[in-house]
Amino acid sequence: MGTYRIVRRLAVNPVAEVFLARSTGPGGVESPVVLERLLPGFARDVTFADLFLGSARTSTGPAHANVVRVLDTGLRGEQPCRVLELVDGEQLGALLAARARGMVIGLREMCFIVLQVAEGMARLHQARACHRGLHPSHVWISRSGEVKLVDTGGASRSDPPYLTPEQARGRPADGRGDVFRLGLILYELLAGRPLFGGSPPEALHHIGAFDEHGLEPLPGCPPSLWAVLLRALAADPEARFRSVRAFADTLKGFLEERQLGVDHLDIANLFARVFPLRRSPLEAGMDGPGEELCLADRTPARPPVMPHIVRMEPGRRVQAEPPPVLYPVELPPPVEPPPPPDAALEEESEEDAEKSPPPRRQAPRPRELQSKLLDEALRLAGGSAEVAPLMVRLTRRCVTHLGGGEGEEALAVLAARTLVLAARLETPRRFALPSLARVRTLVEGFPEVGELLATVLLAGRDSGPPTGCAARAVLCAAAFVAQVQSVRPGVVESARVLGRLREDPRLALAALEALAAELGVSAMLPAVTVGGAAAR
Repeated sequence: MGTYRIVRRLAVNPVAEVFLARSTGPGGVESPVVLERLLPGFARDVTFADLFLGSARTSTGPAHANVVRVLDTGLRGEQPCRVLELVDGEQLGALLAARARGMVIGLREMCFIVLQVAEGMARLHQARACHRGLHPSHVWISRSGEVKLVDTGGASRSDPPYLTPEQARGRPADGRGDVFRLGLILYELLAGRPLFGGSPPEALHHIGAFDEHGLEPLPGCPPSLWAVLLRALAADPEARFRSVRAFADTLKGFLEERQLGVDHLDIANLFARVFPLRRSPLEAGMDGPGEELCLADRTPARPPVMPHIVRMEPGRRVQAEPPPVLYPVELPPPVEPPPPPDAALEEESEEDAEKSPPPRRQAPRPRELQSKLLDEALRLAGGSAEVAPLMVRLTRRCVTHLGGGEGEEALAVLAARTLVLAARLETPRRFALPSLARVRTLVEGFPEVGELLATVLLAGRDSGPPTGCAARAVLCAAAFVAQVQSVRPGVVESARVLGRLREDPRLALAALEALAAELGVSAMLPAVTVGGAAAR
């Protein structure tokens, strides 16, 4: 493990701080390097930190011209660090920002930059699985015209606008996710703007509902290049290039077919034109009493104790890429059990009671926490999840009308939210009852919700209403929303759908009456004969 002295901070990417540093080699010879130190929130994640430090394994093979070499890794206390070769240049994000301001960049330079990133990505895919979160901050363009990709070791997180549609829909992404991200960078270079703009929630909504067939061709983009871009940006991973290697070969073929000769000298000239006043970080000197770091072995005999770390059970496999975390949820502190009864305390005087501190507020119950989390997820997800407020409102009204208590109402509303989220993950664009397998992935640890939704989803067409107020309410509300497919259905449409639902033997008439009353269409529905008596 080496010894390094930090000179100054260069940047902060989504997961780490990046510093200019100097290393001390044999004989006291110093050389400039880049030192990356994981941010505290990611350093506490053991799996993430192992991936970050494991990036050195990719550097054990032959060096690749488009991949930044990892020189060293280790721990500084409890913070994982790694040392990279210094690339005297700028991040790709700076070039994209200049393009957004109107900087003119030639088509051949754009394609060549993306091609070089793809070549580096193909090398990483060959050495491992996938990059897991390509971001402009991972790409460096040197003043000499080199384009280099920083190997994250698999330790990376994608954020809007660089998420893939499958991530936005809560599904894992594989190597074809990097094909999509390369397409996003190429689109941004061509258009001068990101494909998915706006705030993170807005971008997440647009990504989840994205359909490449709705894109308008960009002015000045040749049809053959537009076809390459659309295939890379296919919302369905199966429709994309099968690998980054295939994407790189196709893009290279486009340059050769159009006879667009370009090399690193052209990129160096572009760099000088875009960043005319830029000074090398080395010009400011390497002196100064910076922080000194001595990296320890990344596999210490006794690993440091870090709070809030979840270790995976032996034999469990890690997904190729986890779905994005919409909002981190900070759980409340555990509630301590009350002390045993004491007769002396029970006889406490009124004066002592006034002096005693107020009772500690009870922490939210797990069901309440899950409800809040589901509300946030549904609000951001968009698509078919937009029907969630209507679904919850109708479910609550049904339970009340059927005579259910407060506990049944809370359970039914939580089940309704879960059902909408499961449907959004399975059918993003339109609400339909999801499969039971999809629901079960969301209700681990909540057996009551699982049992209720199993009752709802397993009810056959010829069966009668399920037992229990909560199940009847959820089934009726879901059946109505699936038929009307509207966040705010009109009166006429609501009456038409409710009239058709009365023919379904699974749906309790009392619950349908509650829906009619809530939607204000009771007077428009015909009377229904039940056991010889007329009922509305």
